Amino acid sequence: MSNLLWNPWHGCHKCSPGCLNCYVYYLDKKRNKDSNIITKSKTNFNLPLKKDREGKFKISSGSEVATCFTSDFFIQEADNWRDEVWEIIKKRSDVNFLICTKRIERFNECIPKDWGERL
Repeated sequence: MSNLLWNPWHGCHKCSPGCLNCYVYYLDKKRNKDSNIITKSKTNFNLPLKKDREGKFKISSGSEVATCFTSDFFIQEADNWRDEVWEIIKKRSDVNFLICTKRIERFNECIPKDWGERL
């Protein structure tokens, strides 16, 4: 089992005292990047579906994938992209996706309509 990062979008807005020393803001500042601008990943949006030359998934079955560590999975600006990410997660049910958030109040409005049927 491997530990990987998947950031289908980047950027965030500080929303709690836990965001005070956010490493994303720190690293973006070093790169002269505005962390408040939410952008969809151009190269890694569909990372869990990417395959190698032999046709095998680059992320192996049983891997743990930390998701949205340069943003928040439930940030409002990603609402238009999230359904597609849920579909990717559904297709890769053999992978464990770790989703941390400071916006848990948005959970119920952001989960797929078939959430309870996925087991």
